[in-house]
Amino acid sequence: MLNEKFWLAIAFFSFVALMVKYVWPLLAKGIDAKSKKIAEEILAAKEMKEKAQKLLNEAEKFYQESLNFSQKLAKDAALEAQKLATESKLILENELKKKTSAALDRIKLEEERMIREIKLKIISDTMEVLSKNFGLDEKSHEQIVEKSLKNFENIH
Repeated sequence: MLNEKFWLAIAFFSFVALMVKYVWPLLAKGIDAKSKKIAEEILAAKEMKEKAQKLLNEAEKFYQESLNFSQKLAKDAALEAQKLATESKLILENELKKKTSAALDRIKLEEERMIREIKLKIISDTMEVLSKNFGLDEKSHEQIVEKSLKNFENIH
């Protein structure tokens, strides 16, 4: 009646009972500790992920603000450069007009001066020729010069 199978079954169930009584609590405790540690690591990872997401959102916001600012800065710089170019062009045109006008005025004055010198030269040469040929004295010479100058001024 008590054969080997029976004793094998008693030994097996005794082993299982001892395992359940003494080893299972240790295994359960170790598994619980490991699961708690894994749960804590998962929570920490979630918190880090949330922090990383917040940092990413802030970085993207900062990037967009920086991008908008740089575009505005470039646009403002282009407008300022265009404004300066327009102002410079107007200033240059005004300076060129002033210089051209001054040069034309100087040319006109030089032309008038040369015309006066030529007139005086013509009159003095004419008077010299007349005084040599007709024997005019100094007083009549001055009167003729004055009349000639008045006539030239009236003509021109």
